[in-house]
Amino acid sequence: MKDLINQTLKYIIKDTPKGELRDAMEYALNTGGKRVRPLLLLKTLESYGLDPKPYLQVASSIEMIHTYSLIHDDLPAMDDDDLRRNQPTLHIQFNEATAILAGDALLTDAFKLLSNQTFIDEKKRIKLVEILSTHSGSNGMVYGQSLDLLYENKVTPIEILQEIHIHKTAKLIQAPLLMAGIIAGQKDLDSLASLGEALGLVFQVQDDLLESLSDEKTMGKSLSDDTNEKSTYVKLLGTKETKKIVDNLFNTIEKTLEAIYFKDKTPLSNLIDQVKNRIN
Repeated sequence: MKDLINQTLKYIIKDTPKGELRDAMEYALNTGGKRVRPLLLLKTLESYGLDPKPYLQVASSIEMIHTYSLIHDDLPAMDDDDLRRNQPTLHIQFNEATAILAGDALLTDAFKLLSNQTFIDEKKRIKLVEILSTHSGSNGMVYGQSLDLLYENKVTPIEILQEIHIHKTAKLIQAPLLMAGIIAGQKDLDSLASLGEALGLVFQVQDDLLESLSDEKTMGKSLSDDTNEKSTYVKLLGTKETKKIVDNLFNTIEKTLEAIYFKDKTPLSNLIDQVKNRIN
């Protein structure tokens, strides 16, 4: 399924005029990545008993948003990172202006792509756009990034750190679950929202653990949290307590997953197991 996502992303970009902008967009999308967010949508649909393949472009729109956020997150005005997925970051490989524009293009084109999925009922399509924009924008990932910058060089209370991670990371992991729920015609989305929040939080806490135990080569990206003096769960609580948080979050995820009706939980459960095994 990951290969199909990669093929779809390449197909989407082909309509962009040839030149530096297109080259930069392709570079950002093709430097690897786990594709967790689009896979969450596709595997959730599969668990609901739907064929996920018709929704590859819907899933790809989420990955385009995620990729744009990484491009901008790496910029000198933000984390000023020079390595992402074991490759030079976009502003290093090209230049800062091109990186900004490539991020802008991916963000904008993602919503064009989503709105063009005319085989999906119009009301559902509008709801998909609403979910993705809400979870990406000033009440979602962008707000989390602004909080992250605000609390640089400060000792951050654990409650604020959690709020940062809920918005910066968890919101864009919630979105594909909720979007899959809309496509599948589910009326009660609260459990999917809870699952997405817990999964997004555990993903970020795992990253804190991995960064504390790894180097840039192992992580495949710059370890800028120390450079920018950002608070992390490990810094605030220590490794032992942080691992307890991870375990507690996975217990919550398992209970929430069990409470949601799926035709077959296996596809989504297997993907969650892959996330769980990142630090095992």
